[in-house]
Amino acid sequence: MSAREARGAEITFEEFVAATAGRLLRTAVFLVYDRHLAEDLLQVAYERVARRWKRVAAGEPEAYARKILVNLAIDEHRRRSRRRDFPVGSPADVERLAAVSADGPALGSDLDEILRALPVKQRAVVVLRYWCDLSEQEIAEALGISRGTVKSHTARAMTALRRHMEEVRAHER
Repeated sequence: MSAREARGAEITFEEFVAATAGRLLRTAVFLVYDRHLAEDLLQVAYERVARRWKRVAAGEPEAYARKILVNLAIDEHRRRSRRRDFPVGSPADVERLAAVSADGPALGSDLDEILRALPVKQRAVVVLRYWCDLSEQEIAEALGISRGTVKSHTARAMTALRRHMEEVRAHER
């Protein structure tokens, strides 16, 4: 049973987690491009939903969880950009990490590369719009921005995607 089908019916938090875990984890992976970090962010999101379950259960708990998840991903991006940690290890560690990143989301390497290059809010809008199939209004509510900002983020992201694909095609010729 999906969370949308369960609306109106009284569901438990455990049933909610079982129904949404796969979708929300995939969304988190696309937002942060790190499976382990995505799992951690999803866990924190579920903890926050659980604390407010009585109030959230009657409404749209998946939308609420998604909003928390997106905000956590944005916060993590900001935290990492300020911190600038550099991992220390051997060349074997780098090779192992490179092999693991190849097992990331099942996207073409070109699309994967450009999605990673997008600013975090543009990436969030693209993931929510085209992966989660949310409307502009739902995205605006999830990110706490206006519909116009959603449209401009989408337009800028799509322009960057088109530009990148044109460059790829030019290199193939």
